[in-house]
Amino acid sequence: MKNFYKYTNLLLPQNYLAEEILLGIIFIHPHIFYRIISVIKTEYFYLESHKIIYTYLLIINQKNQLNITEFLYTLADINILYYIGGITKILDLMKQSQIFIIASLNINIYIKEIIKLIQYNYTKRLMIQYGYNIIKLAYIPKLSHHKIYNKASHYLNIAENKIPQNNIKTFQELISQFLLNIKSIDKQYKTNSHYQNNQLLKSGFLELDKLILGLPKGDLIIIAGRPSMGKTSLAINIAYNILHNKQDGIYIFSLEMSSKQILNKFISIASNIPLKYIVVNSLNLIQWNNLINTCYNLINKQIYLDDNPNISIDYIEYTSKIIKKNNKNINLIIIDYLQLIQANISNKINRTQELSYITRKLKLLAQYLYLPIIVLSQLNRNIETRTNKQPILSDLKESGCIECSIKINLIRNINNKIQINNLIYNSIAIKDIKKIYKIACLYENNFKTCKYQKIYLSTKYHFLCTINKKNHILLTHNHKYIFNHNWTANYLLLDNSCLNKNILIHNCYRYNLIYSYYTQIIKFTNYNKSFDLNTQNYFHFMCNDIILHNSIEQDSDIVMMIYDKNNNYYDKRKLLDITLCKNRNGKIGSFKLVFSTETTLFENTNNTN
Repeated sequence: MKNFYKYTNLLLPQNYLAEEILLGIIFIHPHIFYRIISVIKTEYFYLESHKIIYTYLLIINQKNQLNITEFLYTLADINILYYIGGITKILDLMKQSQIFIIASLNINIYIKEIIKLIQYNYTKRLMIQYGYNIIKLAYIPKLSHHKIYNKASHYLNIAENKIPQNNIKTFQELISQFLLNIKSIDKQYKTNSHYQNNQLLKSGFLELDKLILGLPKGDLIIIAGRPSMGKTSLAINIAYNILHNKQDGIYIFSLEMSSKQILNKFISIASNIPLKYIVVNSLNLIQWNNLINTCYNLINKQIYLDDNPNISIDYIEYTSKIIKKNNKNINLIIIDYLQLIQANISNKINRTQELSYITRKLKLLAQYLYLPIIVLSQLNRNIETRTNKQPILSDLKESGCIECSIKINLIRNINNKIQINNLIYNSIAIKDIKKIYKIACLYENNFKTCKYQKIYLSTKYHFLCTINKKNHILLTHNHKYIFNHNWTANYLLLDNSCLNKNILIHNCYRYNLIYSYYTQIIKFTNYNKSFDLNTQNYFHFMCNDIILHNSIEQDSDIVMMIYDKNNNYYDKRKLLDITLCKNRNGKIGSFKLVFSTETTLFENTNNTN
């Protein structure tokens, strides 16, 4: 604890330059001040002079007299202008904003980024202040640990309430802005939310609800498919069906689409008006009346949208807990989509491990909040190389394949190996590495037997990686080796200009050690059959004495795949196959839904008869 006092005199997190630019923009463009008031408070500023300037800007704005002349006269009359730096200070603020903002067309983009900087530094100062208060509590003698805990919790609750949450948009705000943009009326509609019961959530699709018995609380649900299959539309349809039948609250993280695009889809689904007419605002009188009624029905629904495109799993976890704490009626979270979420963990792990980490955190979050979380996911590119484009569960994985002639290490004899072809017809256990934390020095026998679970056949391009005369292997471009203690895909080794310095891990059975060897050559060989081998529970196995990465499965409870068998982009109404590939709570199966491409509406097949 002695070292703590060394850091007490460090400069607090701040960005005075961002504060100067924002104040300068307000002086030059006072008409945009109403956008800033709701997201920037006086305490967000670091410098005292900036706090004073912003405070009086708020006071003058309340009098509808916001202009630089009124500001200077007001501060001069109460003898405060001198203390903030005089007219020179105000002119410097205006010059500062003009230096960084050149084009007036991009001013809104700059303002958003500046606001983020100011909010970010304020949050960090807030954490430092309350952290310091908690530390001082611990030094108070004879203070019971219950009082310390309660006081510390109080500080954290205050911090939660003060941390800016300007990315969250309710349907009340979005629909109000939507109607105002069409009618050009300078008003906003505000309504109160309603509460809902705690009954089981139904997706609204009869066949799906029969299979999964509703959306189970605490489950992680994956909706996957190729691009433009309607993943987002299906999730929005499920959300709309829940809102239509009940008063549950829904929180949507949209990393790909803006909140306005999500709103347009909701309105199109609810009103059955083609989406393109809503987007271009080309509505006849009947459609307009229908749209107004739809908006009035939706405006009371408890929907929260966060369309920040650059968020991490930690942000999702924190925001979800806060919004659930503030609104107990939130009973469903939708995330669009998985591959855009950032992990913010060590750079030494690859993207596959990041996605595994993210899905595991989402599963734990669903259990903690005791609600279903629907996550949309893309499929890997292996599906594009197959003749049959119908997705399967392994298409969620980010693994490569092994050429059919390669031999897998068996367990009983160090020289006993078998080709993958024979594994298809024989249930034979293969050798797996149980621990691989210390790559260079593994002094005990840490091998474990593991029977293959599934082997998928495909035809792909193969690349030969040669270590020495005895050890070589044929793999596809994206299969992974151990390289510098990390899993690295084959194509990354090919792209490296210093191939002779790439390290592969080779096992020497005689001493039960793992050694590092240099690759001699990596080259293209043929286009042939290959197998995607999946062992249970572990991420790696032995093949030609080389440690390879095992196919992994997403940490989900329910996995649904969307597939268009006809693949006709011009059909206005499509019959899509929905396959339930995984279901921890019951049986799997498949069913069909009718998808309207004009309104993005999904319907049960019996509704269209």
